[in-house]
Amino acid sequence: MIGIKNKTECCGCQACGDICNRKAISFKIDEEGIWYPVVDKDTCVECGLCEKVCPIINRVTCATNALTPQCYVLQALDSYDRFQSASGAAYSLLARAVFEQGGIVAGHVWDGQFGVKGFVSGEEKDLELLRGTKYLQSNVEGLYLAVGDYLKKGRLVLFSGTPCQNAAMRSFLEKDYDNLIMTDFVCMGIDSPFAFKKYLESLENRFNSKVVLFKAKSKEIGWRYLTNKAVFENGNTYFGINGIDANLIATFENVLVRPSCYDCKFKGFPRISDMTIGDFWRKIKENDPLDDNTGTSFVMLHNKKAAVFFEHIKPSCRWREGVFSEILAANQYALASLPKPVIDRKEFYNRLHTEDFIQLVDDLSKKGNANGTLYSRIKNTVIQLVKSFYYCRKYPMSFLYFIYYNMMSKKVKSNLGNGDTLVLRNVHLIIEKGAAIYVKGTCILDAKGTPTVIHLGNNASLYLDSNLISEGVSINVEEDSFVKLGFKTIVNKSSSIVSQSGVTIGDYSVVGEDVRISNANQRALYFGETNKSSNHIKIGTHVLMNKGCILKQGVDIRDETIIREYSVVEGSFGPRTVLSGNPAVEENTTIYWKYNFENIWNFKN
Repeated sequence: MIGIKNKTECCGCQACGDICNRKAISFKIDEEGIWYPVVDKDTCVECGLCEKVCPIINRVTCATNALTPQCYVLQALDSYDRFQSASGAAYSLLARAVFEQGGIVAGHVWDGQFGVKGFVSGEEKDLELLRGTKYLQSNVEGLYLAVGDYLKKGRLVLFSGTPCQNAAMRSFLEKDYDNLIMTDFVCMGIDSPFAFKKYLESLENRFNSKVVLFKAKSKEIGWRYLTNKAVFENGNTYFGINGIDANLIATFENVLVRPSCYDCKFKGFPRISDMTIGDFWRKIKENDPLDDNTGTSFVMLHNKKAAVFFEHIKPSCRWREGVFSEILAANQYALASLPKPVIDRKEFYNRLHTEDFIQLVDDLSKKGNANGTLYSRIKNTVIQLVKSFYYCRKYPMSFLYFIYYNMMSKKVKSNLGNGDTLVLRNVHLIIEKGAAIYVKGTCILDAKGTPTVIHLGNNASLYLDSNLISEGVSINVEEDSFVKLGFKTIVNKSSSIVSQSGVTIGDYSVVGEDVRISNANQRALYFGETNKSSNHIKIGTHVLMNKGCILKQGVDIRDETIIREYSVVEGSFGPRTVLSGNPAVEENTTIYWKYNFENIWNFKN
């Protein structure tokens, strides 16, 4: 009978539960929120089937699979398929090809409570549930039995899962089937469902609302940012990118996975599956037609059956033959297990039961890197100076301004050691008494042509956070007022922002060319005028303000909204709608829009 003495020897595949005719095996959650099999000794007859099916105890090999597979790089032609998928929509293409042939797709879906479970379907409408990466341990009890039943009935079946789940399926079935296509992916480990729910709980506390949708590798701000997207019951949206989002930090600290992932038995080649799919991260050249930052996939075909099936999806995608070594170079975990975490795993899970996920990750990440803090600050300072010198090399005065504002001026609150810098080129700054610019990240004010003018009146504030402001922009913050630009928000050329009270623009938003944002009354005197706070302009996260639109005082635009060209906006709107006209009205439209921030932030002279 199965007995787990060392947790690295259980991958959590749950095949032992499906193979047990006596239903003597259940799965219990440990203190890390990870399940392991437990045998009811009163029910068990010690038949040995559970040990026989275990992919770790009994290693499965596929002698017919190639040591060096045939490789392809691809993107689905359908942009919606790409947008809804984790990379180039390879899985969507495979699943749709199976549905079209009357087959069955066995995969993984959200269970309604932000857990993941196995799921079997013969209906194409369920592709929306099946696709998209879900970085959690999936509860697949019953899935092996269901796949076996469909195969015996002669139905074509596409099974997708982790490499260990593929190995478990091979063990469970005991033989290959011509009507079975097995698919795995380059796995970076499977995460604790308990830790994930604690992460969502942290987000809900910050937004004071329940999460109603979560999506990993959301592409609204570009595929390469590895963005976690959460939509809340109150309409707000959260985008968390790699290096900032706590869940992604913990992921790359390797602390969320099962212990078995540190010593994975299912890496390398030949694979157990028929094909392997994944993200094609490696860039070959500029203007690559298969790399537009909406996601690019690779497919490895390990045998003839996979090669024959792949022909079914070729008409639905752009593709080219890939190079095996190049794919491996960008996907190291095809060969290697995850390294042990830098932060203390035991401390992490002990504290996670009572502490906030985001605060805990922040605390332990800083503790794990405490020895490098001084070195990092010195290194960041040198890097920022070198980058600024290179960027401003054709404009010597700009480099002198960089030195002055970032190292000498008390009116610019930046920190070279933390990487918080203000870079100016052909910009006029007028900062009155008591006013200040507060800088986070690298903020680029780049006016190669028409100068950009920023004027801060007495005690006014301008808050910048990794922003790009183009030429001919005018930002006028009057006395005792403020303007706040969210993380990576962009202000395009010839636009203007006038604040006579407050203007807030959320993260990842785009202010298009010739946009006018103003809550000023042009200094006219209105008797009985209410105080300035009623005139605040609030623009949400990931809002696109197209060319020539005008936003007037008191505007409140919610998250993920699009404002069409030359619209005039007054009042409150959103979230997730399109505004157009004068005065602007809502269009009932499903909103999916992506701005290629990666290209915008690829600064070139």
